[in-house]
Amino acid sequence: MKQNKNYIIILALFSMAIAACSKQLNVYPSSSEVDGNVITDVKSAQTTLNGVYYRFADGGADYNGVPISSWYYVNENFPSQLSGMLSYTFGGGGLDEHLYDAKTYGIDAIWTYGYGIVNAANGFLKNIAPLSNISSTSKKQMIAEGKFLRAFGNTELLLYYGEYADPASAYGIIVRNEFVEPKNLYLPRVSVAESYDSILADLNNAIPDLPSTNSSIAYVNAWTAKLLKARVLINRGTSADMDAVISLTNDIITNGPFVLEGNVKDIFLTKNVASKEVMMGILPYPQQQAKWQNFIYYDSYSPNEFMTDLFAGDPRTAWQIQTVKNAYGNYVAHTKYYPGPVAPTPIAFTAVSEYSYAFRLSEAYLLKAEALIAKGGSLDEAKTLLKTVLSHAGVTNFTDIDAADSGPQMQLLTIKEEMKSFVNEAGQDWFAVRRLPFSTLQTLLPSIKDKALLILPIPDAEIVANKSMKQNPGY
Repeated sequence: MKQNKNYIIILALFSMAIAACSKQLNVYPSSSEVDGNVITDVKSAQTTLNGVYYRFADGGADYNGVPISSWYYVNENFPSQLSGMLSYTFGGGGLDEHLYDAKTYGIDAIWTYGYGIVNAANGFLKNIAPLSNISSTSKKQMIAEGKFLRAFGNTELLLYYGEYADPASAYGIIVRNEFVEPKNLYLPRVSVAESYDSILADLNNAIPDLPSTNSSIAYVNAWTAKLLKARVLINRGTSADMDAVISLTNDIITNGPFVLEGNVKDIFLTKNVASKEVMMGILPYPQQQAKWQNFIYYDSYSPNEFMTDLFAGDPRTAWQIQTVKNAYGNYVAHTKYYPGPVAPTPIAFTAVSEYSYAFRLSEAYLLKAEALIAKGGSLDEAKTLLKTVLSHAGVTNFTDIDAADSGPQMQLLTIKEEMKSFVNEAGQDWFAVRRLPFSTLQTLLPSIKDKALLILPIPDAEIVANKSMKQNPGY
């Protein structure tokens, strides 16, 4: 009965995801069934695929029942607490202090999110496979989108909960390539190598059938899939992976349709997804005010001393770390997404604050620089890439970069820029800082006293329910 109950819960969650999708994504499901004859034609196929994108955006509702995208929670403030940049304003969160364990509140956020995407993608892929009354081109593209989304979900799971830096480790993820049923509900983990193989197979299969630009910036394109592949490979970190990262990012920079924004603040404060730098964005719901409420009105997650020190002397400080006058007084807030008035004028809601960014071109420049440094390649080329990104952020003083004469110095400067560029955005700040040598990382984040804290514990509920699941070492 326990297995059947859990299966029904998972099935219901998937059905609710599809049924609750916003009109903004053109989702009008006619059935709540997901493991049956849901897909019958191109329209129902697109509807079901949009249900998977709904999980990618972490669609849902706020406390008042207003539809929102919760991407900001799982992919913005959650990883940026782990990277030590943001703190839970009201205290006791434990993420930025690295005091978490398997029972810590919210430690399952990425676990639930990642497997929600994976299971939704599996349901879509299973049901579109036998469809014959749809053009081959459309079917191939939709399957490619489904595989990208599954790869994204598995990447999140591996980079947060698996021993991602050690391909020989047995502590990978549960690789699910089939829709969840009672017979396959509780599975063991596979190795890290097998986890990477599954993710890369999905991406390699998806890239050739994805368009250069899609019908909406909220949907994946081939260049975005290549950037996700580069993100995956730089975290696996072999020498061959670095060669591939350099090739992929060079292709994106040289041949892709995206260009760096003249001043990066214009992406967040005025242009949002209309910026030509944005490769894939998260579109807000029409009445959504969730991000503005969390980061500005309530100031629930704010810059801490570490972030303030890291941004010292950086022109981005002027628009990203400001004192705002909210309902409770004057507070320092992360205003990266907020162009409205601050103290002494009371704050006001701005719709641009609700957009989020899953992939931007700046990441390709910084990953290429990082891979060049790791390979012992041209420091001058790496410096040019780093300076290019910084110049588009308004930085004009490159003294530290010019003075750097070793790989470790350049790696640290590049990682620090990745942390600043992507704080509170899509998790790259947390992914990047962990690629530093552990002793160097500890100079930035002394609260990480053990390497075990670089990956999260498997949530206690999963350990209790799944007798095949082994907990991560150190927990």
